Amino acid sequence: VESAAQKFWDATRAFEVGEASDKPKYYCLSMLPYPSGALHMGHVRNYTIGDVISRYKRMTGYNVLQPMGWDAFGLPAENAAIKNKTAPAKWTYANIEHMRGQFKAMGYAIDWSREFATCTPEYYVHEQRMFTRLMRKGLAYRRNAVVNWDPV
Repeated sequence: VESAAQKFWDATRAFEVGEASDKPKYYCLSMLPYPSGALHMGHVRNYTIGDVISRYKRMTGYNVLQPMGWDAFGLPAENAAIKNKTAPAKWTYANIEHMRGQFKAMGYAIDWSREFATCTPEYYVHEQRMFTRLMRKGLAYRRNAVVNWDPV
């Protein structure tokens, strides 16, 4: 039953969000996962909660955007790649592919047409541009401060 429903959702693009809808908009982002391995029960719990909320909002008349992206820059992905003796880019993209399949198997109501990864130039060029603007306006700066830091 589930696989038939998923095929129907894919074929009809059931969860893709149109910009020109008259419905009120609702945005639900559970989080961007680190593509540093496989999904675990914490992922399932968090994304199921977001999916329930998204489906409820959709059933009550909202135009719901539930996107998917991958937080693919940073130490979690890099450390996992080093631990597995693999180039970080190769490790990251392989995990994205694997985890995408796992997420799709869960049947979440995600708009996959908007999928992105933070490690692609198409994404991070915008972050770099924004950061540069903040620097020029004095809104981004360097100073000494206490920071909670996980070295792993």
